[in-house]
Amino acid sequence: MQNSSPLVLVGGFGFVGRNIIEQVQTDPAFSGLAPVIVDNLTNPAPGYEDLDLPQHIGGYQDQAAIDFVNGIETPEGAGRIFVFLAGETRVAESKDRPLDFIDANIVEPSRFVMQAIQPGDRFILISTAGALFDGSFEVRVDSPVGPKNFYGATKAAEEMILEKLVSLRGGTFNVIRLTNVFGKYSDNKKSAVHAFTRAAIAGAEVTINGDGGQSRDFIYAGDVGYGVATLAAKLRAGEETADVNMLGSGVSTTLMDVVAAIEEATGKPLAYQKVPAKELLATEPRDVIANGDDVKVLLGDHITSFVDGLRETHGYYLNRG
Repeated sequence: MQNSSPLVLVGGFGFVGRNIIEQVQTDPAFSGLAPVIVDNLTNPAPGYEDLDLPQHIGGYQDQAAIDFVNGIETPEGAGRIFVFLAGETRVAESKDRPLDFIDANIVEPSRFVMQAIQPGDRFILISTAGALFDGSFEVRVDSPVGPKNFYGATKAAEEMILEKLVSLRGGTFNVIRLTNVFGKYSDNKKSAVHAFTRAAIAGAEVTINGDGGQSRDFIYAGDVGYGVATLAAKLRAGEETADVNMLGSGVSTTLMDVVAAIEEATGKPLAYQKVPAKELLATEPRDVIANGDDVKVLLGDHITSFVDGLRETHGYYLNRG
């Protein structure tokens, strides 16, 4: 669209990116944003190939990707807005492959910023709300970080390092910390809500680590798309924004409550077995909940309840067959 700001989604064909695209394309409030995609298709969401969008297929670290990004036509006064979604997210593997996580979450993003960001660009880093903290308190945007696992440590370092590098390059930096995201376009996700929902439909058994009393703040993926697009629109309009932002529901739900909700949504019992998994659980926060006021900064009242989001997710998988 003429005079629209390019919204450069690095990793944009993945789960979260696909939900951002949907919000931008369907909500008139975001008509000033024009999605541009850089993705290596390691985890693409279904239907990405049907999206008629400017795109570079390949690693964002490649020179071809840098050339593509730097060649994006930008209308005068529009400016580029980057949303960085790439990186390692498999928390349990971070202790076994720490150097890989340093490369994926710190070194490679840093090189990208130094090569791609130009004066006047706006850069939004998508980070984590849960893994930055130890799970012993309600998380706020100004809470001091204290990761329990190596993944969280790399994300904390990534936030600090990229903030300084973006500034050095003449850009502005914002971070959005996400709680546990679930919803549509999640076919490649192995997290509890998605794995349990698919298992309930298939009549398969799932494994629950520990007693199932650990809790998470689950946010529907459509709300994440809305929140990210809202921040991008604010940046485009030159509005004042917070450096650190949070997207969650402000409600914490236990794993056993997830099981009950899935059984209600599917109308089928969910077979499960509990395993101690003490080593794994020792590296994870026991409970995660985001502050309700913080999440409303970008979402307002646009917060989907867990039950309604689960119904949408269940329907999505049923329609996928």
